[in-house]
Amino acid sequence: MRKYYLEDGSKILVDDTKPIGSGGEGSVFKLAKNPNILVKVYTERALERMPEIVDKIKAMVQKKPGLLDYNGLTIIAWPSYVIYDENRKFIGYLMRRVQAKNQLSHVITPGLQKTKFPNITWYDRLVISINLAKVMSFIHKNDTVIGDINTSDFFVYPGFEIGVVDTDSFQVSSESKLYHCKVFTPDYTPPEVFEAKKKSSVEPKRIPNHDNYGLAILIFQILMMGVHPFSARIKGVMGFDGNAINYNMEHEIFPYSTLNNNIIPPKNSMPFSFFPKQIQDLFTRAFDKHNDVVNRPTADEWAAGLRVVKDNIKKCKKNKAHFYPNHFQKCPICAREQTKDYDYLLDYFKTISRKYVKYDTDDKEIIVDENHVYDETLASKSYTLKNSKRLAVFFNPKMLDKYQLGARIEALKNEKVYQKMPAYFAPPQELIMKHDKVIGYVSKRIPNLYRLQTFLKNNRLGKLKITDKVKIIVARNIASMFSSLEKYNIPIEFNQIFIDKDLNPFIPDFVFLGSFDDTTKAMVFQREDYLPQEYFYEQNYKKYLKTIEDAKEKERELERKRLEELRKKDLELIRSPLEKKVEKKVEKEEKIIDLKSSTTVEDFEFEKSNNVIEKEVKVKEIVPETPKEFVFEPKGKQTIRYYLAVIIHMILQDTHPFKGTHKLASKPLSYFVENNYFLHRETVPGVEIDEKAKLLELFPNYYQRAMRKALIVTNPDKISRTSPNEWQGALSKLSFESKKCLTSEYHYYHQSMTKCPICGTGDTKDHGKMRQFVLENKKGAVHVLLFTNKILNHLILSTLIVMMIYVLNTVGINQLEALLSQINFAEKLEMVKNFIRLDAIIQFFENAVDFFVNLYRLIFGGAA
Repeated sequence: MRKYYLEDGSKILVDDTKPIGSGGEGSVFKLAKNPNILVKVYTERALERMPEIVDKIKAMVQKKPGLLDYNGLTIIAWPSYVIYDENRKFIGYLMRRVQAKNQLSHVITPGLQKTKFPNITWYDRLVISINLAKVMSFIHKNDTVIGDINTSDFFVYPGFEIGVVDTDSFQVSSESKLYHCKVFTPDYTPPEVFEAKKKSSVEPKRIPNHDNYGLAILIFQILMMGVHPFSARIKGVMGFDGNAINYNMEHEIFPYSTLNNNIIPPKNSMPFSFFPKQIQDLFTRAFDKHNDVVNRPTADEWAAGLRVVKDNIKKCKKNKAHFYPNHFQKCPICAREQTKDYDYLLDYFKTISRKYVKYDTDDKEIIVDENHVYDETLASKSYTLKNSKRLAVFFNPKMLDKYQLGARIEALKNEKVYQKMPAYFAPPQELIMKHDKVIGYVSKRIPNLYRLQTFLKNNRLGKLKITDKVKIIVARNIASMFSSLEKYNIPIEFNQIFIDKDLNPFIPDFVFLGSFDDTTKAMVFQREDYLPQEYFYEQNYKKYLKTIEDAKEKERELERKRLEELRKKDLELIRSPLEKKVEKKVEKEEKIIDLKSSTTVEDFEFEKSNNVIEKEVKVKEIVPETPKEFVFEPKGKQTIRYYLAVIIHMILQDTHPFKGTHKLASKPLSYFVENNYFLHRETVPGVEIDEKAKLLELFPNYYQRAMRKALIVTNPDKISRTSPNEWQGALSKLSFESKKCLTSEYHYYHQSMTKCPICGTGDTKDHGKMRQFVLENKKGAVHVLLFTNKILNHLILSTLIVMMIYVLNTVGINQLEALLSQINFAEKLEMVKNFIRLDAIIQFFENAVDFFVNLYRLIFGGAA
């Protein structure tokens, strides 16, 4: 037994024979007379490492939450009293004991769950999740943040109530100070906290939204039988990397999002369609990548959403221990007990789930088939309508309020121009309402689409391998689309374009477009990538006008000062003689200090140079050229053509046409556009295009001319870029003239090349090597000259050999011997032999022959 003391001097006896638990900070003991009250005693080292823990515990004692126990069960093991040793030195605190024996990890981890909770059902898992959300909601309402979310700090009672321990690590605030949470568990910490810790050594302030991220992960693991939401595998690859969880969390890659084509859930996971749509939306809000992380579901939202699922849950007729959401016609738990193959269950769940939900529209009620997502983009998810060929498009909840998508789609619904281009747009037919708020719209059914950016990155469209010829066809089809867009002044960015299975472009995110009267502006995500030279001409002219205005303002300021001085002089003249004159302070004249030497040194003299010093050359001042007045039209015809050229370049040549370096230093795109640099030509020393770019020299001259005309401005007064129709003609011709490589079926190149450049160089990123290859193997004047040079070399060599044979056959031996002796051939031959060590070479070949003979005998036996 050991004695400790409370703040008021009261004595308590602690049973210190055996601690209940211990760790790096200290140990936990029980009171001798009441085992349901515990004392945490810090080690000396911990107190030295955490000097502010004393004030933090005192602040927590003063800020007790109301919910410490529930029906006799301890819910939050909060510090209740500060305890001291006999020297009145702080050593720890006193708290209630959480009587539950099982940690939350015993529910989540399948192996432990079979031992600790062998009869747990999915209904019980729902109850645990709801109770967990309720406890966390209560903690947040007490102006407290847990900070370090993990499975070992939550305990589960037999009745599935939740108890919380290790509360001294929470982030709490007093009237004068904020006490940070300085620990974290990587598998439950949001990416923004990681990012803040990387940027600064100062502990970041935690907010309830950070806890909401960890809460969502815990709920997912509870309901998904232990599978972490960021556990994943790569499509078509067996197994998965153990580091996939942390990588996906850092990059916010949610494997259950349909936007991720290659990264998919692990084999042992339950399909995401197991959850009702409202729960899917909560998880998507919590985990999907987006800047608006504040929109994560709160603990109260989780409790309310899960309670709806619990109240409408179904019970299996075959197995009374099976409970499942009510959108299934058959028990999905039975199917999962037979097989845990994710790919099989994904297809099977589609056959047994029939969830139809009614929604109001501005016209009439619709019934949406929410069994599976038909398609998904950045802004929305679409579902089919029951007994209809139309789609219900629901906006991403994260973007709905932030970008006012409801108001945008209402304004765009009345635009008739988009309805004239059904091949590229699916305008709204009806608006979907919920509580008098627009949450989506009804449109015609569109084909299944692939994002162009992902399509090019993955280099595959389903089973179709993406070759250069396929890219040419895609670019040609996009040029065809731009010929229609140009008529109505509709600019489209690269990341807005999707592709169907027939390689035709489509713009599914209709809500990002703008109205034609500019009351609703188009949403632009990569504006700098599509700013042509005209924009910078306008900016330069505005800067010039501002400079002139600043100069005029300076002159006006000087004139105001001059008039003020005259006014003051006039006041002096009209001042009354009786008025006291304000005597001006006469400042003393500054004393002139002479630091000249008092004596002269006659024998000291600086050495003079014999070189004649050139007179300073006066440099004529360069007067900057006055920029011409210029008006940039964001929706103008030439701007839209610039968009098209950039998109075609990114498709066929793998990168932005103005992405490059100057003197080996990366520069922004605007630097090269503003200076009108054509990076594919070495016009400016030190300027090079990005190494990932496919060289323009690999394409025929008509393509090169079209690209240069579209990207470079030769005359600002008369800008004429390559039109969509010209692009269609050039790309159709390019597609026709593309040849298939004889070595690889995936390589295509233009017929002007005599060999496949990819096979010929092996490294398309080495621009110097590729340019040399093109020079030698592209049909043209240079290629003809090089080929002629090679033929001439062979002819000269052949002629010399023939002449040597002729001499040997016509000249007599005596004459030949006389010639050899005259030039001392024998002596020179001996010198050559000594230099090249002929004996050593002969010996090497003899050894090689012996080695291969012995090897042959070992393999085949017998004589060689």
